[in-house]
Amino acid sequence: MKSFKDPVHGYNDICSRVAKVVDAWFVQRLRWIRQTAQAYLVYHGMEHSRFNHSLGAAHLAREVLASIVGNTRLYYRGSGSDVASALEAAAEVFQLAALVHDLGHLPFSHSSEVGILDARLIYRVEGFEAIPAKHEEYTYSLLPLVAAEAEEAGIEPVFSNSLLTDLEYILRGGPSPFHGPATAWCVSNILHKLVASGLDVDRMDYLLRDSIYAGVRYGVYDVDRLIRVLLATPLILHDGVVDERHACNIAVLDKGVSILETFLLARFYMFSEVYLHRVVEAYNSIHARLLGVLARDGVVTAMGGGGAVEIPLPGEIRDGRQEALEAWKQLDDNTMTLVYRQVAYGKLRASQEAQRLAQMLLERRHMRTYRVVEDKQLWALYRSYLDSRTPEELGEAKPLLDELLEMQRDNPLLIIRPLRVDLVSLEEIGIYNRAEARVSSLGEAKEKELTRLRKLAELGLYRIAVFAPRSQEEEAERAVKLLNQLRQLLRQLQKR
Repeated sequence: MKSFKDPVHGYNDICSRVAKVVDAWFVQRLRWIRQTAQAYLVYHGMEHSRFNHSLGAAHLAREVLASIVGNTRLYYRGSGSDVASALEAAAEVFQLAALVHDLGHLPFSHSSEVGILDARLIYRVEGFEAIPAKHEEYTYSLLPLVAAEAEEAGIEPVFSNSLLTDLEYILRGGPSPFHGPATAWCVSNILHKLVASGLDVDRMDYLLRDSIYAGVRYGVYDVDRLIRVLLATPLILHDGVVDERHACNIAVLDKGVSILETFLLARFYMFSEVYLHRVVEAYNSIHARLLGVLARDGVVTAMGGGGAVEIPLPGEIRDGRQEALEAWKQLDDNTMTLVYRQVAYGKLRASQEAQRLAQMLLERRHMRTYRVVEDKQLWALYRSYLDSRTPEELGEAKPLLDELLEMQRDNPLLIIRPLRVDLVSLEEIGIYNRAEARVSSLGEAKEKELTRLRKLAELGLYRIAVFAPRSQEEEAERAVKLLNQLRQLLRQLQKR
């Protein structure tokens, strides 16, 4: 075991072989990617990195798995012993997966993903249609490098004959890529839930970490208590048929309902008060728009485009192309900030809009928030539009949506942004009733004491914000009117 001193967990305990992978360049690169993008311009303590968070998630992976193994053996006895033993054997591989789950982040984390969408949809930049807007695709493309490094450190596969296959299944989920024992499929599915669901080591760490670095208390909850009430549900057969609702999943002991409520509230308030703080989102939106405009201006390009910054494609990284790997090594916050400085002060040729946006970030002058619309249906419609859904799916709303997009294409200083929401519903989570030795999903539970928990699990934030400088007030007001027209249209369609 190797321990890393940590301000959140005291020590991050990492298995010695996994710790060797920590030193690999693709993990060390995360030191130069801020965990919360431009939030440090509002909460000055939020300078922490994806590297900090990745170590924390890896530490919690070990802690969570140890507790789940013990609880599963205790409450399922015979039927859970095979699954518990297999989970125990997978501890090293699971900690490795948790360590590398964020490898694919672009500079300034999620705000750059929005910038990729701006380049693709608003400015229709050639080459950007092939650049994914989800960091997970880049993470998957780096897994061959991770597997090679881990194999050299002595880590062995547990589900298949390939460590790469094991990592892909834990991180990707989905149908089993191998034909092995049912226990192997079951355990790999449980581990996927623990790293990529609403109740996972990723969220367990970042809620605490981001809250502490922001200097707020919204995200503070008793993580040790939450870990102690988790267990895994093994394969459960009824008349020889697998109970798919409850098999191979994560459950919470009924005595842990209160800590689960605390976790859900922490998640909700961190989004409503910190991540979606109007000024934080103003700066994140400026960065995203600046990235899109620089792509339009040819300063940021896809690999081979000759820009000051070149973004490689996932396939180029997965194939091990040296120029793609070198480009990825340099693609971090420091590189982008240097480009922004050169643009802001005329050292690098770009449009006036790009220069002004860069100056806003560097001189900490955010745009005005003209309107924040809280409407789940409108948010879903706008997100669908930005996801390039077909005209048939958008129906009568498409002309208004097209007009909103055209306004931003003509005027990059007008930003109409569906604020990013990362609230994953926990309706399918299992609650283990100790008295009756059974599991019921939160979505189907009828007990009165679980009603409040179910409502908390469904909490969401659905906002569209309009940002613009004061000089663009007229355009901003026009955008607000169009959004209101869309809301009215949606209501009319509901009545039909």
